[in-house]
Amino acid sequence: MPTRWVIEVRLGERPEAQPLRRSVVEAEDEAQALRIVLAEAEADLAGARSRLGEDGQEEVFATSEASAGRTEHHRGEEARDQTDPAVG
Repeated sequence: MPTRWVIEVRLGERPEAQPLRRSVVEAEDEAQALRIVLAEAEADLAGARSRLGEDGQEEVFATSEASAGRTEHHRGEEARDQTDPAVG
C-alpha cells in the first residue's frame, strides 16, 4: 500500500532556510519516493535548459564576480579594465 511522503530539499543546515524543493508523493517506500522527486527535479532542469536555449543567452559569472555580488553584465562593461578600482 502506498504511503504519502513529504520530501524537502534544502541547502545547508539552517532550520530557517527555505526548501529548494518540496514534494508530496505517493510511493511504496523511501527509495521509490526519492526516485520520484529526482525525476521531477530532472524534468524541471530539462525544462529550464530548454527555455535557456530558446532565450539564446546564458550568463556566466566568474567566482570573483559572484563573490563580489556582481551578477549582472551590462553592455560595454566587458571592454573596461577589470583592475580599474571604479569597476565594482
